[in-house]
Order: sequence, then structure tokens, then C-alpha cells
Amino acid sequence: MTEYLDALTYPFRGLAYFVSRPKLWKFAAAAIAVHLLVFILFISLYIACREKLVALVTPERFPSWLQTTSHWILSVLFLVAGLVLSLFLGNAFTLPFLDAMTERILTDLGETLPSGGGFGRMIGRALFNQVLKLMLFVAVQGALLVLYITPLAVLHPVLSAFVTILFLGVDYLDYPLDARRVSVPDRWAWSARHPGATLGYGTILFVILLVPLLGYLLLPLTVAGAALLAHRLDSAPKTG
Repeated sequence: MTEYLDALTYPFRGLAYFVSRPKLWKFAAAAIAVHLLVFILFISLYIACREKLVALVTPERFPSWLQTTSHWILSVLFLVAGLVLSLFLGNAFTLPFLDAMTERILTDLGETLPSGGGFGRMIGRALFNQVLKLMLFVAVQGALLVLYITPLAVLHPVLSAFVTILFLGVDYLDYPLDARRVSVPDRWAWSARHPGATLGYGTILFVILLVPLLGYLLLPLTVAGAALLAHRLDSAPKTG
């Protein structure tokens, strides 16, 4: 519980760290510009496809009042899921900037990072990892939609939100782990060892993401916060 509550503060610690270091600002400017372009594309697709997607998922056997309720719930869920997807896609395009910024932060914090093996290999590795997480996220969220044809449909919003929070925490804490060249299985193992921190950071990111554009504008700050959080967790004295 302590890790969970502590993790909630790290986006704001990332803000303080970032503002005090102008050398990081160029990475932020590039990442924000790319994310805004992805966001505009997503909004355009959401407006064009929302009605069809909601109608496709909502069972016709529902009474009219439940169809209306389902319409609004699904519209919000598709919006949130779409925002997360666009965030993942934006992250894929901004990997060179955010990875370079993360490495700079960890180095400034005193960590010695292994060589990346060249720019091309770094981008290939990061893109593969990002695509893998995106496919897993889409698969899990798609599987949860099956609940709408069962009596457990009421559980979908809660489970969908939990999965989104978990993936956000894993995705952002992945930046410092990737900078350390931690293997993909070991990254999931790291998150399993720190469930409170992963869910706590994902929770605050989920709330930030619900505010239009705020998640994109604060993206470099939240990546900085993730680097600070991972460094603090792995440099803390081991007890017991």
C-alpha cells in the first residue's frame, strides 16, 4: 500500500525534476508535437466510427433504456481505450526522444547504463516491445467485451479500467527498464515484484489521461516521473 500511495506522487516529482533541467526540454518538445498529431488523427477516427462501433457491440435484445445506457457507457469506454491506444502509438513514434531523455535522467541520477548496441538496434528493440504491449492490450480488452453477452456484463467497465491502469503503469515504468536493457520477461517480473508502484503510477496516469490533451502535454513529465520512481525502488535498501 505504501508503494501505491508513493507512486501517486511521482508524476508531480517528475514535473519538478523536469522543470529544473532545461537540457531535457528539447526531448519534450519533439515528443509533444508527435503526440498531438496522433491525437488529432485519433479524434477524427473516433468521431467517424463511434456510432458504428457502439451499435456493433450493443446486443439488439437489450431493452431501449439499457441500449441507451450501454450507448453512453461504451462511448466512454471506447474513448478511454482509444486514448490509451493512441498513447501507445504515439509512444512508439516518440521512442527515440523519450528513450534518450530517460537515459539522460538515469545517468544524471548516477546509474551506469549498458551500451544500446547502436541507434538502429535500440529503435528496433523498443518498437518491438511497444508493438507487443499494444497487441496484448488490444487482445485483453477485446476478450473483456465477451462479458457483454453474459450476465456479467456489469463487470466490464471495472475490469476494463483495471486492465488499462495496469497497462499504463507497465508501459511507463518500461522506459527506465528498457534503458537498463532489462529483458521483456524480466520487466514483467519487475512489475510483479512492485505491484503497488505499477498500479499506483498507472492510476494517476489514468486520471490524467481522462483530461483531454493533458496526458499528451504531460507525457515527458510522466516519463521523467517513471524514471525517478524506478530509480528510487531499485536503489532503496533491501530489508528482511
